[in-house]
Amino acid sequence: MECTKCKKTLDLEYFTYKNVQKKIYYFHCDFCREKIKKQKNKKHLEYDNYNDVKINNLIHCACGKKYVAFREFHIYRHENTKAHIKYVSK
Repeated sequence: MECTKCKKTLDLEYFTYKNVQKKIYYFHCDFCREKIKKQKNKKHLEYDNYNDVKINNLIHCACGKKYVAFREFHIYRHENTKAHIKYVSK
């Protein structure tokens, strides 16, 4: 049987049943199905890492604004806002 993910022709022992009673197999081999399961955890880890970076890059400006700066561009953009310029000019 051919795996639709990796396109390899493998024996039936490398595939598991999707429905045992009707003897319907999964289209992906067991190796590819394990990779897919790991990718779901990877997305969750990336989401957690993003939230950690967002918390760590929170900047409290002297003008009273709080903002997230992932890059220096975000800092420059804030420094050119009317609220920041008005606070600095006082």
